[in-house]
Amino acid sequence: MFTLEDTKIKKSNILDVKIKNYGECGFCADHEEILNIPWNIWSQWLFISQQMGDKEWGAIFWVQNNIIINFKIPKQEVSSVDCEFKEELGGDGIIHSHHDMGAFHSHQDDAHARNLYTYSIVVTNSKGSIATKRVKLPCNGFGYVEVKLQLIEVPEIDLSKITAKSRETIPEVSSELEADTHPCEICQTCDCESCEYGVMPGLSDLR
Repeated sequence: MFTLEDTKIKKSNILDVKIKNYGECGFCADHEEILNIPWNIWSQWLFISQQMGDKEWGAIFWVQNNIIINFKIPKQEVSSVDCEFKEELGGDGIIHSHHDMGAFHSHQDDAHARNLYTYSIVVTNSKGSIATKRVKLPCNGFGYVEVKLQLIEVPEIDLSKITAKSRETIPEVSSELEADTHPCEICQTCDCESCEYGVMPGLSDLR
C-alpha cells in the first residue's frame, strides 16, 4: 500500500475533479502497452526488495520512448503494509513492493499512487509483478491499461550447457503379468520346479 504524505506540494486531486478512474472497461481491456526496463535498473529493484525483507518500499522513475531511464528513492517511512513518501520528486511512474503479499494494486494504491503517475509498478519477492498505465478514455474519464514489462540490455550468458532432465518412465505391470508371476495362491517363491507343495502349473486341475 502506498501513500504520499499531505504537504503543500502534494500531487493529489487538488481541484477535486469528479472524474472516475476505470480499470476494467472495454477500452482498457483491449489495450496493452510495453514498458522496457534496463537490466541494470531491474536488478537494483530486485536487490532492494531482497534487502527490505517483509517491508514495503517505493521509488519513482522517469520514462522516455517507453524506456525507464532513471529512478530515485524518496524519503519514506515503511512497514509491512505501508509505504509513505515524505517528499515529492516528480517523475513519470511509481514502483513499490508488496514483498510476499502478491502483485496487485490495493484500494489505497488507487487513491494515492496510480492516480498521481502515468505508470505504476508493483513488485513482489516471489509472486511476480504487475504494471499499468494511466490513460484518458474516450468517455473523458481515466483508466488503467495493462503494461507488459520487458527487460532490455540484459547480460549475454551462454545457457547451451543447461538442458532439461528427461523423465525416466517405468513400464506398468499388467494385471495378467502379475497373475502369471504367482500361478498358485499358495506360491511364495515363484519357483515351480522346486515347489515344496509339488504343484506344477496346469497339474492342479488333474488332481
